[in-house]
Amino acid sequence: MKLLTEEQLSDYERDGYIVVRNLFSGQEIDLLGQAARNDNEMDKSSSQKDDGEGNAVRLALWNHPGDGIYGMFARCRKMVNRVEEILREEVYHYHSKMILKDAKVGGAWAWHQDYGYWYQNGVLFPNLCSVMIAVDK
Repeated sequence: MKLLTEEQLSDYERDGYIVVRNLFSGQEIDLLGQAARNDNEMDKSSSQKDDGEGNAVRLALWNHPGDGIYGMFARCRKMVNRVEEILREEVYHYHSKMILKDAKVGGAWAWHQDYGYWYQNGVLFPNLCSVMIAVDK
């Protein structure tokens, strides 16, 4: 069963991205946000990165999706199936990132794919897809 429209697939081919609104329910996003805000380990393991504009953002990065809520989101069928539709092949989790931004503190993050670095880590072809989930407005 196709989950993406022909228009969405064409948009992806043309623009390199699509926006899928309301993929997750408000309740699911609230749970994810609550987990992230209360995750002291995530907070401790984050590191500051320059945002390119003189401010800093905190970034947490991990390679194994894990069995907790973050792994559940990374592996959920409604997301994985759509990515497989886009790439036309089976997909796997490469890594996860979470930007931890405190309220009323500057800092931006220019989302991108680091394929140049990933190639050095054994990812030989750029058949990759980044998925971003907005947790807070």
